[in-house]
Amino acid sequence: MAEAAVDTTEDQTVDTKVIKERLDLLKGGRFKMWLEICAHCGLCADSCFFYLAHDKDPKYMPSHKVMKTLGELYDKKGEVDRATLKEMAEVVYGDCTACRRCSMFCPFGIDIATMIAAGRGICCSQDLHPDGLKAAIQNYKDTGNQMAMSSEDFVETCEWMAEETEEELKGLEIPIDKQGARIMYTVNAREPKFYPQDIAEAAMIFHAARENWTMPSNGWDDTNLAMFAGDGKTMTAQVKLVYDAAERLGAENIGITE
Repeated sequence: MAEAAVDTTEDQTVDTKVIKERLDLLKGGRFKMWLEICAHCGLCADSCFFYLAHDKDPKYMPSHKVMKTLGELYDKKGEVDRATLKEMAEVVYGDCTACRRCSMFCPFGIDIATMIAAGRGICCSQDLHPDGLKAAIQNYKDTGNQMAMSSEDFVETCEWMAEETEEELKGLEIPIDKQGARIMYTVNAREPKFYPQDIAEAAMIFHAARENWTMPSNGWDDTNLAMFAGDGKTMTAQVKLVYDAAERLGAENIGITE
């Protein structure tokens, strides 16, 4: 099961002004229509593995989850206490992965995952997102990657992998900050931190293909856990960091791992 939110803040107040502002931003025709046309037909239920894993408990039905969270926020016009928000956080983080399977089975095309994501954004604005995501978001802000790896450590890891792999493929390099490459390759931050051989294996493919490629010394983490938390500001900043690296190096394409 996904990690549920834990409220560790001392300040138990709720900034209802921020919640109302976010609800107003979402008050377009799309969200209003989705909330109003749901017929509670249950066709989405069997698509949800949380529902199936809990002996088809109705509270895990996707339609119920979205009405219990975003629907309730709209009904109460954002005037909710922290206890209500904590219950909501348990649902949007702990009882849904936003896989969108339910949307595929909805006869009206309601995108429940997008609505759950909106609920996460509201919970995140009140510091009610899982501790693991909080730590990753802070690492993004401090270092530009979720593993808090410095640029120096990243470059040294790439150099180490190039030296190790060059024994198998003569002339193999892992170019860093090369200008004008056709591909700027980015990775999951767990790779240089725990699985550097994955970078070496990618380098072997690029070498065998005689590809013109590079890796940036900054902006190399292509994960975005801030998106899963609902932190739009950090999510945008992380995407921009990668994009800015590509522009700085004049790369033609951005390649991502996996």
